[in-house]
Amino acid sequence: MKQSIAWKNENTMVIQVLMILSAVVELLCLFFHAFDKEFCNMCMFFNSYVLILLIALYFLVAGINLHFLGFVFFACFFIFLMGQKMFVYFETGGYDEFLTFQFLKLDPDEYFIFAQLMYGTILFVFLGYQFGRKFFRKDTALSLQTSDAFAVAAEERRQDSLFRGYRRILWVLFVICFLCAFYMQLKIVIEKSDVSYTDGYLINVDVNALIKIGNYLFPGIAFLLLASRPKRWEMFIAILLFAIVEGGLQLLIGRRAVLASVVLFVVWYLVYYFGYHEKKMPLRYLFILILLALAGMLFFWFVEQVRSDSDESFSFFGAIRDFMVSTGGSDSVIANTIHRAEDFPKSGIVYLFNPIKEALFNNVLVRKLIEIFTGQTIPSLVQGEEYVQAHDSFSHWISYLVNSELYCNGYGMGTSFVAELYLAFGRIGVLFGSAAIGLLIFKLSKTNIRSLSVGSTALKMQLIYYLFTLPRSGLFDCATNLLYLLCAVLLFRVLCFAFGLRARKR
Repeated sequence: MKQSIAWKNENTMVIQVLMILSAVVELLCLFFHAFDKEFCNMCMFFNSYVLILLIALYFLVAGINLHFLGFVFFACFFIFLMGQKMFVYFETGGYDEFLTFQFLKLDPDEYFIFAQLMYGTILFVFLGYQFGRKFFRKDTALSLQTSDAFAVAAEERRQDSLFRGYRRILWVLFVICFLCAFYMQLKIVIEKSDVSYTDGYLINVDVNALIKIGNYLFPGIAFLLLASRPKRWEMFIAILLFAIVEGGLQLLIGRRAVLASVVLFVVWYLVYYFGYHEKKMPLRYLFILILLALAGMLFFWFVEQVRSDSDESFSFFGAIRDFMVSTGGSDSVIANTIHRAEDFPKSGIVYLFNPIKEALFNNVLVRKLIEIFTGQTIPSLVQGEEYVQAHDSFSHWISYLVNSELYCNGYGMGTSFVAELYLAFGRIGVLFGSAAIGLLIFKLSKTNIRSLSVGSTALKMQLIYYLFTLPRSGLFDCATNLLYLLCAVLLFRVLCFAFGLRARKR
């Protein structure tokens, strides 16, 4: 045991030394860039891959299960923001060329900024994570301040009884919201089944307002149920139904990233439910996770073939390559933001915080109240000229600025928190924002899913669920889901009060 710990400490120290050398190389490139731009840009391109590889090795040596969220975040960062470029470079040599949506080649000074953003984001997320490890303690459950075995047993029985009551309420809410969500998502699938993936963005599917509310409350209710100490059979049923609505039905309209988020969340929850985040995970489980990851890539490759109506013949390495190229192009959002920063009609801060404004003033509850009190129905706009002029959505505006014709035909680039932070606050904003994200990842990695605070645990689950697609999402894109989660918590608290279920204060 002691030899194992010594081996782990020795190897993590070696990796950290290599990280320092990587940072030194980056600083030298920054200093000498004015003298040889091409060479320094090339070095910075490779250096980003070296750094993220070293971070992955660090988590492997330290224990993936102990740092599951950190490892998965960087894996997703690599897939979404670096996966495509790796193959593009080895096939064409174009490290400064970006293919997604519309071809773009950055000039040396623009690529210099891009390389700084990529390396700085990776480094500062990791530093923020390490800062959290050093200065913040683990999130633990409420401990019983007594050595009396009878008192402890009595308190545990009281807690079990309390959580059984919680689950009875939550199961009723879960079933109701599941039916609403299943109906709404199935209707969307049916309405969009006869059109292409991109044309689907030009169709607005409307349902009854109460069905909508149930649909939007469903994820929050599911997280509350999973945070209420469910029995093993309850947990598996809840996860299965959650995966069907949030992942399976979404996949039928081509939304691969949503299903990937569901799968990663389920894996995280199972790791924490069975306690593998605090103990040594059997090696066979690691191999199983690797095989599942490869199987997932092949499955998503198949989905992309269906979505794009391609008849390309199958090969294992070709499928992995196609998956990376089709999924890993979100770096184009960052590149185009650097290239077109001056073309945005408003300050970058407006686009960064727009999801919060939309969540507060344009959610289904507010829209329904306006309709009730004014008698006027607010139309739901689909992607196009009218939508982009009426909203300050960064993802819509960057696509519109790059190619308005493609945008109006249902295509889009997506977004990235790196691009949004850069447009709002420049390079320094990206560094500070990345450090904050790293700290958040650490705090979330210490979530105790058996905590007495069901609402707080559900909130952390919502953030974890969002974390997996953060590299290709806006920084505050989860604002609307957080609002609906708060509504779900409020509804749950009201029902608990009505049925006399209240946790004892200490």
